[in-house]
Amino acid sequence: MSVVCRILACALPLLTAALLAAPAGAFDLNGAWATAPSLCRNVFKKQGDNVVLTTTSDLYGGGFIIEGNHVRGKFVTCNIESNRQDGSTIHLSVACTTEIATEQIQFDLKIVNDTTVAKMFPETNIAMDYHRCTL
Repeated sequence: MSVVCRILACALPLLTAALLAAPAGAFDLNGAWATAPSLCRNVFKKQGDNVVLTTTSDLYGGGFIIEGNHVRGKFVTCNIESNRQDGSTIHLSVACTTEIATEQIQFDLKIVNDTTVAKMFPETNIAMDYHRCTL
């Protein structure tokens, strides 16, 4: 077996796994998102290896943190039950829990660019931009 064939034999399974791990063109939502990039340090802070919301985050427009299928806000924790990307729009259905109740919520995120999404609620014309924070 030639050297090229051996390299391909080893590399092909890894390449296939990498391509199947995420849908082509899927937007990565993971990270901390605030209403303005200049507010990131007021909304989030590092706590060890984790990013958490500050105690005063709601005074600066708030934000949310997405980690895999989990979304955390100041007073709510959500599990993403479905996530479907249609062009530049990501349709989400989440089950959110507060100290008081659990609620099923559906909303869309419109991808504006690599660091900005617009949160839109179905059947309304209301949208709010959120910007990816780097801490």
